[in-house]
Amino acid sequence: MARMPGAEWRPISVNHTNNGQAEVRGVVVHIMAGTFEGTDSWFRNRAAKASSHFGTSKTGRLRQWVDTADRAWAQAGGNPSWLSVENEGKGGDTLTDAQLDANARVLAWAHDKYGVPLQVTHSPSGKGLGYHAMGGSAWGGHTSCPGSRIVAQLDEIVRRAKAIVGDAPAETGTTYTVRSGDTLSSIGAKVGVPWQKLATLNKITAPYTIRPGQVLKTKAAPAPKPKPPAYPGRDKFGPGKRNKYVTQLGEALVAKGYGRFYDVGPGPSWSDADRNAVCAYQRAQGWTGADADGYPGPETWRRLHS
Repeated sequence: MARMPGAEWRPISVNHTNNGQAEVRGVVVHIMAGTFEGTDSWFRNRAAKASSHFGTSKTGRLRQWVDTADRAWAQAGGNPSWLSVENEGKGGDTLTDAQLDANARVLAWAHDKYGVPLQVTHSPSGKGLGYHAMGGSAWGGHTSCPGSRIVAQLDEIVRRAKAIVGDAPAETGTTYTVRSGDTLSSIGAKVGVPWQKLATLNKITAPYTIRPGQVLKTKAAPAPKPKPPAYPGRDKFGPGKRNKYVTQLGEALVAKGYGRFYDVGPGPSWSDADRNAVCAYQRAQGWTGADADGYPGPETWRRLHS
């Protein structure tokens, strides 16, 4: 008997072959084209003539229906050699982050239990993580199962499975992939972040449960840099000009280290201090002549605000 620890064991009494699993080449990903509980009910109906070893809900619940010593009826000609995972959703969906975690847990377990290589395969003669459509007509001709968007996620499932078994770096600098035995406290010690902050970043609440394969943020996303104000035009600067753009110019010059030209201010009225400060800044850029005339053009404005 082979039942996966951590998976909810909900055996079905029909629609599988006892002791029928000849080998385990890998794990095949499917899409349910339905709901999690609806699929559970269907597998218990003898008329369905279908089943799967495992299934996931969009929220990441992982259920095992068929012992892996037994043959599930999921992919026709592939049944004797492959384990199966049905995923809640419909054609065209992508797997949720929680479903990616659950599939990675199944693959990591199959790796430990049966030596399934942690790699994507696109052929029934290969080994690793496959998908229903790769079997073609021999596997029932389900060319849209689980769909191209989910096939594109298989590499991510493999990456997470490797992190679970310790074959890949768990930390990337901004994320950490949970490994077996990890706690928020131990992860916090590894990445130098208080566990309470990890919980807040990842919206984890009491009892602070985490799962192997789960990807945690370890740093908040940096705040986007504010866009520099648009250049208002040459006519806003010069003798007699008074407006908010003159103030913005002076404040940018002070921020760049040219405040020595101002006895008071800067302010909204154009002054010699503004022109002298702009001229000094332009010369510091290596400009000469008309390019360092003390009046800000678009490039001077852009650099001052970058």
